[in-house]
Amino acid sequence: MSQILYKPGYHASWALLIGINQYQSAPPLSYACNDAASLQAVLTSSLGFPVQNVGTLTDSQATKASIMDEFIGFHEKANHADDRVLFFFAGHGHTVQGNRGPIGYLVPVDGDNSKLSSLIRWDDITRNAELIAAKHILFIMDACYSGLALQRVVTPGTKRFISDLLQRPSRQVITAGKADQTVADGGGPLGKNSIFTGYLLEGLNGSAANAEGIITANSLMSYVYQKVGQHPSSRQTPHFGHIEGEGDFVLVAPGQEHLKPELTSDYMVEASEEMHEEMDQASSLSTQPSLSIRSGYANPNHPTFGRNEFSSKLAEYRIPNGERQCAKAFSWAGILIEPLAKQAVSIDISQKAGGGRDIYDQGIEAYEKFSLPLERRTTFDSLLLYSEINGEPYWGRFLRIEKSGNIQYADARNVFLEYKGLRIFHFVPLIGLTWQLLFLAKSLLMESGYRLGARLTLGLVGTRETILASFSQEAGKNNNRWRDPLVDPFGLRHVSDRTKCTDPGLKIEHDFVVGTLGYDESLKIMKSIAQKVELAYNHHESPRCFNVDTDQFPWKQYLSRVMW
Repeated sequence: MSQILYKPGYHASWALLIGINQYQSAPPLSYACNDAASLQAVLTSSLGFPVQNVGTLTDSQATKASIMDEFIGFHEKANHADDRVLFFFAGHGHTVQGNRGPIGYLVPVDGDNSKLSSLIRWDDITRNAELIAAKHILFIMDACYSGLALQRVVTPGTKRFISDLLQRPSRQVITAGKADQTVADGGGPLGKNSIFTGYLLEGLNGSAANAEGIITANSLMSYVYQKVGQHPSSRQTPHFGHIEGEGDFVLVAPGQEHLKPELTSDYMVEASEEMHEEMDQASSLSTQPSLSIRSGYANPNHPTFGRNEFSSKLAEYRIPNGERQCAKAFSWAGILIEPLAKQAVSIDISQKAGGGRDIYDQGIEAYEKFSLPLERRTTFDSLLLYSEINGEPYWGRFLRIEKSGNIQYADARNVFLEYKGLRIFHFVPLIGLTWQLLFLAKSLLMESGYRLGARLTLGLVGTRETILASFSQEAGKNNNRWRDPLVDPFGLRHVSDRTKCTDPGLKIEHDFVVGTLGYDESLKIMKSIAQKVELAYNHHESPRCFNVDTDQFPWKQYLSRVMW
């Protein structure tokens, strides 16, 4: 599919619904016309499909010529890139074995299974879908046949932002059963539909919604698959998946957010496993490399993890015998923040470069105040801020802001130290810097009009044989404090090979919604990151960058420790 910049919402909604009871040459059905009428009622009353945009063909109207004319007619009607189209067929299906596998057909009212030319070949439908500009097309087939060329697009359990789903194209399909199965005509939970369409309607009326009330094609199809497959009267197994693309047809969202040109709130949905009749060969779509890939933070086990033209300038401090030395960094922390939705972001680099030391609106809380490096360089599409170390050809840290909203920060001076042979990551500075950078990114992105999904990536480079130190020294629960190897001699008792990290590098990712990020959500993110860091060092207590057994972060200690 062509590379088009889609918006996180729908422009218009279209549907073609077909139900055939009385065939000319095939056995009659009892509920297909009811199925089409029931779906029309749901689409127009609850799902935002205008009545005039929903076409229905039943019985004698549903000829091969009429079905193809109406579907191809979406080339003229659904001609906006941000439109969505739903195609529903309730009737007979037919499968013929070809030289390269099964070929599926839909049987129109004038179709005769003994004359293949009178049937509608399934891949004729998908080929003609290429004429339709709409980004999302969902095919729902209450018919049994085979020959679908489906591809697995998203790993089951993967969480994605609804904005991301709306800005990626898709062609999806669900069929009621396979070639050798018979569609149950009747027996649905509502009493007037087929089993398949009955559960489809039940899902659309809310049963297929997630905790936020969102229904996508993927969640609907998963719901119908489970219900139909488990029904005691069913002898059919639906299968479903993507024909093309990696978006997802959104049917219901809170406040009809998906029907607005731009989202005001973003939500995360979890992908269900697509159920295929057979394993399919799918070509991968070419996409723009992510920020972590371009910056070298893709694989924490690779020897070049985190290394790029900017991080190569970092220095770390070493104190072998009481005197501090500076050397080219082997270990540091890299923090990346990247917008995930395809909404265009444009940060004014020239304005930021000439706007004085403060390039963003800081809040009044400590976690909202990130002190910026003083030295600056600009390119056409990025701003680089860095801190030089006096008398050394190295930087202590740097911050790079791209016009596109990508942010890369790296720091060795504040988060790492080699002390008397111990290589140490400073825990409190590590979490504090990450926390503050999160809100710096929020401010810059919100200023540019971006409120949707983003990804925070924390990369710790050179972690093998290192330990954690610089824990919170403030009193926590029962006035307890953490033992710290750097300030408490007894803390050294806890240092052993068991508490040294065995991984060459660590990569921790966390997705969040920019527009709704506040203190409580950021606290959850920071505690989750801290716990994962602790586990890499074989620590199982509550995170020691927080006061003992509390959610209190030692901001005073952090601010007195960090060197800007």
